[in-house]
Amino acid sequence: MQVSEKSLKILAVDDTEMNLNLLARFFSKKRHELVTAANGQEAIERFTSEGPDLILMDVMMPVMDGYEATREIRKLSGDKWIPIIFMSAKAATEDQVAGLDAGGDDYLTKPVNMRILAAKIKAMQRIAEMRDALSEQTAELEQYRANAEEEKYLGNALMERMTRAGKMADELLDSWLLPAEHMSGDLVAACRGGDDRFYVMVADATGHGLLAAMMQIPVSQTFYHMTSQDYSLSRIVRSINSQLRVLVPRDRFVAATVVMVDVRNRLIEIWNGGGPEALFVDARRNIVHRFESNAAPLGIVSDEEFEPFTQVYQWSTPGELLVCSDGAVDALNSEGEPFGEARLEQALSSFRDQSICMAVAEALREYLQGRRAQDDISVVSVTCPEKA
Repeated sequence: MQVSEKSLKILAVDDTEMNLNLLARFFSKKRHELVTAANGQEAIERFTSEGPDLILMDVMMPVMDGYEATREIRKLSGDKWIPIIFMSAKAATEDQVAGLDAGGDDYLTKPVNMRILAAKIKAMQRIAEMRDALSEQTAELEQYRANAEEEKYLGNALMERMTRAGKMADELLDSWLLPAEHMSGDLVAACRGGDDRFYVMVADATGHGLLAAMMQIPVSQTFYHMTSQDYSLSRIVRSINSQLRVLVPRDRFVAATVVMVDVRNRLIEIWNGGGPEALFVDARRNIVHRFESNAAPLGIVSDEEFEPFTQVYQWSTPGELLVCSDGAVDALNSEGEPFGEARLEQALSSFRDQSICMAVAEALREYLQGRRAQDDISVVSVTCPEKA
């Protein structure tokens, strides 16, 4: 590290005037400012009034010795580091150890070699500059952490408002969310429409944190507004895609599976843009129908290129519809192996006393063994009853 040539304010503490005069002549050539004190008590007073950058401390002095003065100065300086170099005729090992134990950073024996003293001061400058740089970096990191905490708070508040927990509490719906971070980029939304229609959406925005949460704002608002007005699924997803094309950068998008369950007519309609297969599972936990991804994720293609086509299925026997984000199939175990579609389908026959959503959730918990997932995981099941 390059040492700056800035001048220092140096406090020299010695009860011998000749020694102080020698230091004054030496440091004037180095363009350093010298402040002097004749004993430990004066050293404390000069330290308080002058705020030196470095202290040269004698040991044997009247009124207060150098050890005691150093201990008091360390108390006064708090977290701020001021280099203290002892310069004393006491050359025994125990004297040097006593000086370092009192708070000194180095110990030179008299008569002092001035070239060595100059080198020691430069070394102290290097350390001081590195400490200052580290303090600045620490302050920047603290500010970054504070900003991240603020973003997390804001993102969580946004996601909570967008999820609308009151609408999620529905007898037909079961859901489980495991965020990769404290703030999820996945959004699960549900809403009752007219004529026994029930709408569900699992939306997975690229990235995590506040940016992902902000991307979900137009998705959530449009979903709730248009489902409450009983717009068709095609119009809903086309409208969301159009808004994302205007609002978010081109390298950002939202993979989504949007579902309408018509309980009265026992009908399922799904638009799947970039999500894993949605599965209709009967009461025996057999997969009866699959809804594959048949469109690009929301926000990628223009209005003209957008494919709003949905898939329709009418159930003849009651069952459950399973929808999840790709975090479920991509979840990695300790050996880096993905959970995969095969394990997900095997999980359906497990935990038969629970919904298929909770069966998959239990299988994922066992697979992850307490580790944080690499991506947000959202799992949803919708009960499709025999009669409305």
